[in-house]
Amino acid sequence: MYYSGQEIVEIAVRIEENGNEFYMAAASKITGNNDIKGLFLDLAEKEIQHISIFQKLFEKFNTESFDFSSEDASAYINHLAESHIFGKPESGKQLANKLKSPKEGLKLAYRFENESVAFYTELLKYTRSDSKPLVQQIIEEEKEHAAEIEKFL
Repeated sequence: MYYSGQEIVEIAVRIEENGNEFYMAAASKITGNNDIKGLFLDLAEKEIQHISIFQKLFEKFNTESFDFSSEDASAYINHLAESHIFGKPESGKQLANKLKSPKEGLKLAYRFENESVAFYTELLKYTRSDSKPLVQQIIEEEKEHAAEIEKFL
């Protein structure tokens, strides 16, 4: 299946929305006030900020923002989008509801952030110059999120 650049931005928004839902639901499962709950709440807020960035990109979107002319590029982006832990609608909340412990939530969150880095890094390769800084900013923030989570593992 071929995704247009606009559809890729929509997928990125969905991934961030699912990440937010995951972090909020995971935080709500933790009783009391502790560092992991605080981390999850902080990351949920950051996912909202990423959604805002992608929505701005979407609003000023033009077909020149991304170059998906190569069938191989499209196929690989498609694979990353489909295999992303939060690529499907409602997957964040569903996964959080299955968590058995905060540690399990951390492991899943770490995987999510690293998959996001891979997805956005690949997206960056096909991003035209005016949109590159926004995508690069999100990559750097996703890396920071993974590093924050790793401190708890």
